[in-house]
Amino acid sequence: SLDWTRGQVEDEVTAQRILSQLQSQRMAYVTSVETHPHELRRPLGLNTVSLLKAASTGLGMSPHKTMKTAETLYSAGFISYPRTETSRYPATFDLLGVLQEHAQHPSWGKTVSHLLRAQQGWIQNPREGRDVGDHPPITPSRVATREEFTKPLEWRLY
Repeated sequence: SLDWTRGQVEDEVTAQRILSQLQSQRMAYVTSVETHPHELRRPLGLNTVSLLKAASTGLGMSPHKTMKTAETLYSAGFISYPRTETSRYPATFDLLGVLQEHAQHPSWGKTVSHLLRAQQGWIQNPREGRDVGDHPPITPSRVATREEFTKPLEWRLY
């Protein structure tokens, strides 16, 4: 957030307007910078409810379209079974192995490679979730590129 003499600014429209005004100036003075450490919890494994929330919030997809697309991805072998309430991976889940498979991906391989190089013990399995005994959390079953999908929504959800 931006804090200035008129108070804190948290909405994007106002911040963009101020940014435009600042960019038109030749000089600006930064009088102080404050940082606050923030720690994020490791995520849970992706279950059906989490998938529906993420697709709605992040992609604007309806629940029906999300499940239809997820089932298509599952049938084509791109993801594991999408109808699960389990959010705990089994003790045998190999997160590093999954990441290594994605290290050569043309879209996110560089990021994954960076994580693997910099890991130094901080890459950990998702935090303990709930195992209801149905199916493991939703996970990519294989590495795929955009060209392998027949519809844009399939790629976006993958």
